[in-house]
Amino acid sequence: MSLLRNIRSGLRSLFRKEQVDQELNEELNDYLEMAAEEKMKQGMSRKDSLRAVRLERGSLEVTKEVVWSAGWESFVRACWQDFRFALRMMRKSPGFAGVAILTLAVGIGFNTAIFSLLNGLTRPLNVPEPDRLVRIFSGRLGASYEMSYPNYVGLRGSAQSFSELAVYSIPQPMISCGV
Repeated sequence: MSLLRNIRSGLRSLFRKEQVDQELNEELNDYLEMAAEEKMKQGMSRKDSLRAVRLERGSLEVTKEVVWSAGWESFVRACWQDFRFALRMMRKSPGFAGVAILTLAVGIGFNTAIFSLLNGLTRPLNVPEPDRLVRIFSGRLGASYEMSYPNYVGLRGSAQSFSELAVYSIPQPMISCGV
């Protein structure tokens, strides 16, 4: 069955449930009749053949449920029923619904903020060829010192082996001395 035909039949079964249900009843009854005729050809009476087919195939209602659950429209119908139930419960206890919605909003906002922060910190630098970056320290080996802006300007003007030079700063925490 093509996708378009599948969608069309699914929408039809959602919006014209009574008509589709009637067609399914007719189809299952026709199948029951055909199976009963096969049994009657083997020498059984009509009543016994109908009973035997019903025993073999099970209840018609169970068969209808299996047919309904096979399509995507049963999922849509179940979601719609769940949504209507949720709306009824929210109308019944609006205080709880408000707290639940507020909790979800705060949780989603907090997760978005944390993800944005971590994504910004873990994303690589937006420079061409980041593997060729070099870090320059001012000071002796193992102990780095802050580089002043005039030192940076002087280094930038005299650098012959670098294509570009950039500076970054990490804020240092304030040290308070308790008296």
